[in-house]
Amino acid sequence: MSKAILNTELQSLLARKNLQQKELSIDAKISNSSMNGYVNQKHPVPVTKAVDIAKTNGDDLFISQMSYKYLGFIKSMDGPLAEICTTAELDIFQKMESEERKERKNRAEVLIVQSKIRNLENFEYDELKQYALEFLDEIIVELAIVFSILKIIGMSIQEAIRIKMPEWIARKYMKG
Repeated sequence: MSKAILNTELQSLLARKNLQQKELSIDAKISNSSMNGYVNQKHPVPVTKAVDIAKTNGDDLFISQMSYKYLGFIKSMDGPLAEICTTAELDIFQKMESEERKERKNRAEVLIVQSKIRNLENFEYDELKQYALEFLDEIIVELAIVFSILKIIGMSIQEAIRIKMPEWIARKYMKG
């Protein structure tokens, strides 16, 4: 069974939701002593318990952090910048990241095509890597914007995905 240290994430969750540790343990049906061990970094959290915690509070940031810790998925932007910026301010950062990526786009497109007809040199792989990493910068900021907007309208990321999934399947972005 997969386990991860989530003390920082749990402490942030408690603060965001204005919950006491005991309330969270009751809601998630986890003993108070176990929850205390998770919150105070005495024990790693089994994935099943992390899922129970996530289900009880619907906190997108915690779910994102949990997905990162257990599965290696992209977590949402949770640094100080995300905490102090409005959606409009985050959009400015997204535009900056987009411009940085676009500076590399033409060269990356050429290399992608060339990779189909010849072996790329190491420096060319590095160029493609930098392009992909710039894309990730942009995606992280875009996710922060989406999470911010969903928070305003009181919708979780899971609910938004459930709403969009039929459309994504119809467009052949995802399998049914």
